[in-house]
Amino acid sequence: MRVGRFCTVAVAAAGLLASGCGGTDESAGSDASAGTDTVEQTTSSAGDDPGNGASGTVVDPPPPGHATVSVDGQEFNFELPGALDCFIGTEAFGFSYRIGDNEVTLGAGANRYESGWAGNITMIVADPAAEKGPVTYSPATGSMSDAAFAFDGDSMSYSGPMQKTPPNDGSNPPPIDVGEGTITATCPS
Repeated sequence: MRVGRFCTVAVAAAGLLASGCGGTDESAGSDASAGTDTVEQTTSSAGDDPGNGASGTVVDPPPPGHATVSVDGQEFNFELPGALDCFIGTEAFGFSYRIGDNEVTLGAGANRYESGWAGNITMIVADPAAEKGPVTYSPATGSMSDAAFAFDGDSMSYSGPMQKTPPNDGSNPPPIDVGEGTITATCPS
């Protein structure tokens, strides 16, 4: 049952994330009624600690139906749901959120097994500043361990090493390390 649910979430998350990579609709213009999602460019010193999910305390839990990502000197605040239903538990989680018309998408799906966590958390920024195409952020390969997660009711957080996959210029660039980051989500009540 758990494996089936994970597979459904993984397939749906892949579809959601792939749709976030599409082009932009220039004719749509700006729509102030699309939500109040924000992307804030911030800088942090190397000594800043994004929080410690290993302590069992969820890092800065957002209100129900919201998510936040702190990575690579940027803060992303998600207030709009994506295509996946949100569920968070200590053995499995899945959620998706978006900013605007898929300018930034966040999708996750993972199950906990005896050997550890299997799954993914991925954020795609469709049109990042100073980049020539979409970039993807995710926990660094091998970093989704029990120590990196914290759970509390409908909230969870990941705190740990993050990686960025640069825009694909035809060379299929490998991910690069971008330091510590935090991903936090709270399912709607």
